[in-house]
Amino acid sequence: MLVESGSSIAPPVVAVMVVHGSGDHDMPWFDEVLAGVKAQDYANLKSLVLIAGEPGDLPERVRAGLPRAFVRAVDGNPGFGPAANDVLRLVEGDNGFFCFLHDDVELRPDAIRLLVEELYRSNAGVVGPKLLEWDQPRVLQHVGFAVDRFGEVDPIVEPGETDQEQHDAVRDVFALPSACLLVRADLFRSLGGFDDTISFHGEDVDLCWRAHLSGARVIVVPAAEARHRERLTVRRADLPHESLRARHRIRSVVALTGARRLPLVLAELVVVTTVQFVLALFAGQAARGWAGLRALGGLVPRIGSLLGRRRSLAAGRLVPDREVVGLQVRGSARVS
Repeated sequence: MLVESGSSIAPPVVAVMVVHGSGDHDMPWFDEVLAGVKAQDYANLKSLVLIAGEPGDLPERVRAGLPRAFVRAVDGNPGFGPAANDVLRLVEGDNGFFCFLHDDVELRPDAIRLLVEELYRSNAGVVGPKLLEWDQPRVLQHVGFAVDRFGEVDPIVEPGETDQEQHDAVRDVFALPSACLLVRADLFRSLGGFDDTISFHGEDVDLCWRAHLSGARVIVVPAAEARHRERLTVRRADLPHESLRARHRIRSVVALTGARRLPLVLAELVVVTTVQFVLALFAGQAARGWAGLRALGGLVPRIGSLLGRRRSLAAGRLVPDREVVGLQVRGSARVS
């Protein structure tokens, strides 16, 4: 057991960082990431660092940068979500919060404290900070996501948009990037954690969608800030990123859409995917278009597992599907 239930000064927060030991082995930014966690001014914070892939000298660097952190190895490199789920067996109790972090996110010293305060103030289940570009911290990266009924992400900020406090209002969003997520521990356990079948790309939208179905609010807290490198496609050039995005997106749509709406959404998904394929060809993005078609065709051999997941999630559907639909973007974000 790493963290006991209960609280002393403040509700306990466990910062759960998944470190990928492959790709950029040097990881020159990593010491700054660890320093950001160490500098947090939250009174009751513990750190759990999960190292996936080839560890190299990462355990020693973690112990040097975060001497009080618990360091554990993860078998293989299953992806962010499956690795982060280890917190469910390593940490006991439903009190407090889990703050999930990528290994390339540097938190401002007050970030976790501000996230916890706003979570209580807004009675939310999942909260996240304003994410800024690593090399240009005055440029916005993400302030949450809008998502349509086909699981497509509609970025709230424009590429290269300068932070001029135009997105500094606390507000509900459909999803938050998994780069930094503060989640109530009891909610995370009741949701069963991240979807173990999603290795990379889409674990955040899937988790937040299920949080909405359970009645929890998902909120972005722009007062809390963090820098994020967001270089997965470079670090893991061996992965079929477009295929993973499309496969996990469509799987989440089929698993999480309400039963009454599912036939219509599937029919629309076929039409929209076909249109996207044609548009992708003209835009010189054939790989992206083919990825969507392959993901759609891949539903057929996975019907059994998808039906099983829908059954397993049925008990957690506490909010009518129409209310969740009301939180989503109308139309197709990709086609628009």
